Amino acid sequence: MFRYILNIKKTNSYLALYLITILLLSCKKIEEKSNQKISFDYFAPHNISEGSFVLKATTSSGLPVIFTSSDTAIATISDSIISLAKPGEVDITAAQSGNETFYQAARVTHTLTINDDINTDKWNQTITFVLNDTVWKVSQGLLKLNASSSSGLPVKFTSSNIAYASINGNLLAVESGAIFGNNYGVFVTITASQSGNYVYNAAPPVSRTLRVIHDVH
Repeated sequence: MFRYILNIKKTNSYLALYLITILLLSCKKIEEKSNQKISFDYFAPHNISEGSFVLKATTSSGLPVIFTSSDTAIATISDSIISLAKPGEVDITAAQSGNETFYQAARVTHTLTINDDINTDKWNQTITFVLNDTVWKVSQGLLKLNASSSSGLPVKFTSSNIAYASINGNLLAVESGAIFGNNYGVFVTITASQSGNYVYNAAPPVSRTLRVIHDVH
């Protein structure tokens, strides 16, 4: 009888130890889940005439990414193929829900701009770009560029050589490379452009020539 009681106690002890072991292993399994991250590059604008293109995103876990569109009237998604329905802006979200090994990844959302390049009813626009100065020296500081579009859309400025004249917004700075011969400076071309939108065609670019001189040593 005494031996029977001891066997019961021993059996209960083994059972308790077994249950504790299972619980610890389960907790360990949960704790061993890994984080994962989604890599999803920003979009360049796309034209409606493209019809569709492939969305590209990866996870650090290697698990597949699921894409969703915030407005299916503008763009729909099937697997990783996005179909462009009409011009506009739409948010595209990349997600990965995780599994028994990886936690859910933080979602990544980027805005896609779809331009209308096939609308024959678009209006034309022009750029007015007046550059009163033909020479600009570094000692004069920053040169403010002034241009406007007939559409009212913002104008973008570019320099033919940023080593001599760099542009930030509408401010031009003469760089130290603008030294030539007897310091007569160098010629750069400044171009004003406007790429258009779903109402306006792109404006014909307008360029002006400027001689820039680095006169401070």
